[in-house]
Parts: sequence; C-alpha cells; structure tokens
Amino acid sequence: MAAKEWGDWSAQWIWPLDEEGTESWEQQHERVYFRKMFELPAGAGRAYSLNLAITADSRYRLFVNGQRLWAGPCKGHGHVHYYEEFNLDDVLEPGINVIAVMVVHYAGTSPFELGEDGPLSIWRSQKGGLLVEADVMNNGQLVQELNTDTSWKSIRDHSYRLQPFPIMRWMGGLEEVEGDVALLDWTLPEYDDSAWLAARIVQPVRDDYGQLTPWQLDKRPIPLLYEREQLFLKLMRSSSGEGDALFEKGHCLELRNEASEVALPLAGIHVEAKQQLWLELDAGELITAYPQLKLLGGKGSRITLLYAECYEEETGDDEIRRKAVRDDMREHVLRGGYDSYHPAGYGTSMQVETYEPFWFRTFRYVRLEVHTGAEPLTISGFSYRETGYPLLAEGSFHCNDERYNQLWELSVRTLQRCMHETYEDTPYYEQLQYTMDTKLMMEFTYLLSGDDRLAQRAMEDYRASQLPNGMLQSRFPSVLPQVIPSFSLYWIGMIYDHYRSFGDLDIVKRYRLPLLSVLDWFDQRLTPQGLVDRTPRQYWNYFDWVEEWPLGAPDCTEGAPATVLSLMYAAALEQAAELLAASGWTQIAIELRQRKAVVNAAVLDCCRQTNSMMFRDSPEATTETQLSQHTQVWAILAGTVDAVEGAALLVTTMADTSLAKLSLPMSYYLFRALEHCGLYDRSFRLWARWMKQLDLNLTTLPEMDSVGTRSDCHAWSALPITEFTRGILGVRQGIEGITIKPHCGELQQASGIVSTSLGPIHVKWEIHSEAGHKNFHFEANWPAGSSITIILPNHEVLLTDAGSFYKEIDISHFS
Repeated sequence: MAAKEWGDWSAQWIWPLDEEGTESWEQQHERVYFRKMFELPAGAGRAYSLNLAITADSRYRLFVNGQRLWAGPCKGHGHVHYYEEFNLDDVLEPGINVIAVMVVHYAGTSPFELGEDGPLSIWRSQKGGLLVEADVMNNGQLVQELNTDTSWKSIRDHSYRLQPFPIMRWMGGLEEVEGDVALLDWTLPEYDDSAWLAARIVQPVRDDYGQLTPWQLDKRPIPLLYEREQLFLKLMRSSSGEGDALFEKGHCLELRNEASEVALPLAGIHVEAKQQLWLELDAGELITAYPQLKLLGGKGSRITLLYAECYEEETGDDEIRRKAVRDDMREHVLRGGYDSYHPAGYGTSMQVETYEPFWFRTFRYVRLEVHTGAEPLTISGFSYRETGYPLLAEGSFHCNDERYNQLWELSVRTLQRCMHETYEDTPYYEQLQYTMDTKLMMEFTYLLSGDDRLAQRAMEDYRASQLPNGMLQSRFPSVLPQVIPSFSLYWIGMIYDHYRSFGDLDIVKRYRLPLLSVLDWFDQRLTPQGLVDRTPRQYWNYFDWVEEWPLGAPDCTEGAPATVLSLMYAAALEQAAELLAASGWTQIAIELRQRKAVVNAAVLDCCRQTNSMMFRDSPEATTETQLSQHTQVWAILAGTVDAVEGAALLVTTMADTSLAKLSLPMSYYLFRALEHCGLYDRSFRLWARWMKQLDLNLTTLPEMDSVGTRSDCHAWSALPITEFTRGILGVRQGIEGITIKPHCGELQQASGIVSTSLGPIHVKWEIHSEAGHKNFHFEANWPAGSSITIILPNHEVLLTDAGSFYKEIDISHFS
C-alpha cells in the first residue's frame, strides 16, 4: 500500500458511543476494544492478503485473528499524527476473520497535571479515535474494504486506570487493571461480540474547506520496533529466602539459567488462598520490554509488578537516591513504580489467563508480589517481550584493556535502550527526547550503523517545536512545553553533524530559515556590551548537572549573563556559517561570522579574569566560586582563543580541581577541545570516571557518576562510542573528508569498525616492543576508490584511495 494522500482516505475516525452519565470521559484515561468481523469465501486459489493503514489517538495494539502484531502509532505532535501501513500475508483464512484493536486514549492536556495526565511524550487530542483503512486482496484483486465506520464494534474497559508514581511522574502513571472473563478471547473470530455496540463516527479525515482536524496524518518515518520473547535470567530472592530457596520448596519458573541442580516440578508458583508471596527476578541486564504473566485461578487476588533498575538504599524520599553496587541485595531494596493486576480467575491448564501492560516497561529487576483472596493462584509463567528500535550495529571496538571493552559494551547497550520511537533521555523515568541528549545520541548512531532515520525524525521534531519568537522547545514531542535556550543551539549542532557525516545539503537547505530564527532570538538579546543577556524567567536557565549548580546553572547567572551561553552562541554561529556557505548563502554566512567576532570580543572584554587566562562564568562572578570547566572549554570551541592559547588554557583547566566540573555528557566537549588543540592523548585520564561505573556492576551507563544519580540508563553518558572510534581508532569524518589519526595512550592494541559515509572502515593497530624499540603496526580497510587521509604517530601524513593500507613504523622516539 503506497503512502496515502489526504484524498485517498475512505475510512473515518471512530470511537465508542457516549454512555449515559459519562460526560467526563474526555478527562479520563480510557482503554477501548474494537472489532471488525468479516467473511471470506473458500475455494481454489483463495490466498488472501491484507493491506492495512492504521492509527489511533493515543496508542493502539493490533491483532488479526488472535495474532498479536504491532503497537503504534509512532509518536507524533500537534502538527503531525503518524499512521502505519502493513502488507500482511498468511494472516487471513477462508471463513470468518476479525481485525481487533486495543486503543488507549490518555486524558486531555490543558492544563496538564504532571504525573496524573498520562505520558508527557505521547501527544493526544481531547477525544480518542481509531482510524483503519484495510483492503482484502486476492491475486491482485480487491475482495473487501474494511474501513472504520459504524460497522465496527467497540466496548470500553471500565476497570482500566493509571496510578501515579512521583518517582517517575513524567511517565504519567502505571496501570491498575481488573481481569474480565467477558473479554476472554476477544481477539479471535469465534468470540461473541453481540453485547458490544456499534462505534460512532467522530470525524472524517478531511473536509472540503481546509478546516484541520486534530489528526494531521503522515506516514510513520521510522521502522517498526522489534519485539523478541525472552526469559528472566535468575531468581534473586523471595519470601522463602535468597537464591533458589523458593524452588527448593517445590515451586517452579522457567528461567534462562540452567545452573540450578534442584529438580523442579512443572507446577509453577502456587500460592494458597489468603496468603502472600513475593519474588525478585533478574533480567541479567537493563531491558525495555513487555512483562507477561500467565495465571491459573486466583480470583480475588492482587498481583503487583514493581520495576527497578537496581538495588539501592531505601531513603524514604523519592527525590533522594543512594546507589552503590547495583546487584548488591544486602540491606538494599528495589524502588520504583508498579503495575497492579486483579485476576478474573478464569485461567486453567488448558487456557491460562494472561496479563501484560499496554506499554513497555524498563527494568533490570522485577519484584512480583501476590496477595491471594478466597481462591488459590498459580503463576504458570512469567517472561517478557523485549522491544526497541531495530538498530543494526556494524560498528565495533576491541582493545587489550578489558575495561575499555566493557565500557564499549555498556555504551552500545545504553544507546539501544534509549532508542524507541524517538531518542529518549531515560527509558525508565521520562522517555522524552531532549536536545542535548539527542545530539550526542545521533552521532553515536552514525558511528555504529550509519542509520539516520531516527536522527532525521528528531531534527524535524525540533523544527516543529519552534515558537513564534524563534526558540525551540528543549524536549519534543511533549504535551508540556519546556524551553532551555542553550538547547536550541544543540539543534544547530545536529544539522552540522548530519552534514559532516552524510553531506546532505537538502537537509541543510530545509532548515536554513528556522536555524536563522533561532540565532536571531539570541542576537536580539545581546547586551550593549555584546553578550547574550540572562535567560528570561519563564525559561529554564540550565547548562549541566553540576554539584555546584543545583538547578543546572551558576548562581551568578540568576540575574546576569552566563558567559557559557554567549560562547555556545558564538560556536553555533560558526557552525551555521559553514552550513549556509556550503548551501550557497555566502553573504549571510559572512554576517554570522561577523556576529561571532562581536560576541567573542565581548567575552574577552567582560568575562576574562584579570591577570589570568581563565574566563569567569559571568561578568559579575567572583574568583572563589564562579569558575567552571564549562566556560574554559566553550571559549576554545567558540574560537574566543586560538588553538595554541587554548592548549595552555586546557592544561590549566584540567589541573585546577577547584573548578566546577563537567558532567559525563558535557565532557564530550572537553574531548572536542582536546582534539582541536592537539592534546587528545591527554584524554585517556578522563576515563577514570567511567571506569568507576564498572565496579558498580551496572549494565548500562548512568545519568550522573554519583551515588545520588536518578537514572541508571542515560545514553548521553555513552561517550566511549565517539571517543573509541574517532579517538582511539582515529576515524574522524569532517566536511572536507575522512581522516584516520589513531591515539594509543597506554593501550598496546586496538581494532574495530567505524560506520562512515563511505561505508564501514576497518582499523587495527598494535604496538610491539622488542630490543629497546617500539614498533607501531597500522592497518586500515575501506571501500576502494574513496580517498582518506591517514596521520600516523610519527606525524607522517598520507592520502590514499587504495581501499587498504598497512604500515609499520618505529615510534621509540615519539611520546
């Protein structure tokens, strides 16, 4: 089925009929079930296919003849509502068939109550809706149309509600659900839906007068998320004790590990009437997945599934976290939100009752707790269905230091867990796409796979978030707008990085005007001295999570300009000038470089310490408390000082322990400054902060490297992906081409694959020491016919398009 034009849609938006006394449905979260039954004739050559376009407000799960298919729609925003298209073979049979759709509509969004009104990242209108356009085909001929109209049936699930958890309030709550025997087998053709009511038409897709519906349709721009069945790795502990104590009492649960020597019966986990039982399971690594319970009996029971990233101290306050070794159970607990399920009790050994939450959950550990009522309950199965963006990682890294290899593995996994329908800051707490995080994650993705589909959707998301004054929203899609002025500058960096990586001028041209609108916002806020003035009160004055900056910015910038914002603006002006010059707007590029010179001169005049090379965090900052690594690094990246002076500034900055320190993600810009100033070999000492995370038995990288960190999975910390590929292996892609300049540090060997616009580049180098000599062996392979520049440790520079290169050099006299 080709992408649909507006006039192509015959289907109409449908929703259940309003029920008497339910005028407040629009202020509630709703779960609604839809069915469309149809009959297909039997006969020779009756091989049917189903072409289907589908979307819903707010989310759907599609079934055909009981087969679970996909979830959607892809997250949209106020200007676009995505739909999915499927061409399905082997799902239809002669006779009775059914398309079944479960839809959840989250409550309206104005004014929005954080924690109560559903997920921030999922856009919705005031009223729910389902839109399906489906054609049954046989040998290329249309057999039936199954478009949404009043022939579809629907029923509301009155038991469905979301329970808020302040610890993860951005997610809008987790589920509390009552099992219902009346919905048993509702996705199958033989189900009796005679009690269901005909759906009503909410709205057509379009009208003839250009009056816009809440759902401006466009085809999904990214691939479908994968789903993969998995088992838990092991039992951590239970109400019977640690380890396999529960199994030793005759209970059983299928797990991935086969280490247990205890003979386990096949009866499952049995809980007698009016009893309690709990167990804590380990998935082996932090995962994003749909948990799945299989139940027998248990009417009147209550089951909770608590999802946690780690074991940690119970502080009694959701805002205070104390984390140490993440799998250490001693005197530690699992903290987080939980789903609640009340079984209907109809499950038997022949047909179990099942429960899974509507949307995926994030966890490394799950605490399952059972409180039975008057009937016993048996849990015959507990597993999960992993999901995520289908990232095909061709990039790799390996070296002689296993700690670096472990950091690479953690970094790749962290990125994967933060990629779904958008890039996400944290899959557990927010699932929001923030600009600072996303810029880094886009580059990580390019280096691993060369896949820019999610990146292109992110750039377009931020463009769509632009306010009339030019500012971009700092996270988008989000039903609760937020603006952090510095984050708009990262969007310009995204466009620059994409052009640097792919050379796609069409994308540059598409975003030239909104890019200039962003820069004009800053230009209009310059002080008479030429600095960017303080952040307006309605916006968040944030730059980094730093111990000395509780709200993300130096105290001295509360009522005065932040030096780092002027420097970030100057750096963005240079990036924008390069983009505009490359796309033909040379005169405007010249003007932007003139603006940059004015800002840099103002920083030198107003923000530099007297008799020092250091820059203050604000013109009004004091020496004792208002200096940071941030301002020094961005002075180098903005070109306020040249590379020679920048090298001296970096040496001083890295030696001065009194400065406010860059966070893990903001350290990316320190790596870039070291690279720019020819000091990249000094970067190896920075990895100590990441190495400490290995001692904590994390399986992903955290939001911050502190005991008080909230999130254990934050892809903005996955800097080993950029630095091991463009630093240690040395593959750097710039606007002028690709350079390979490896850096060894204390390593003796490194190899890997880096994805580039030319295709994968394979790099391997080794250092052999013998008879007082150190020999450097270097090898690279890439698609022949493409020129790359190779810079060896002895400073030898070679340009070649041979597609392969090998050289051995003596580096005994080179540091």
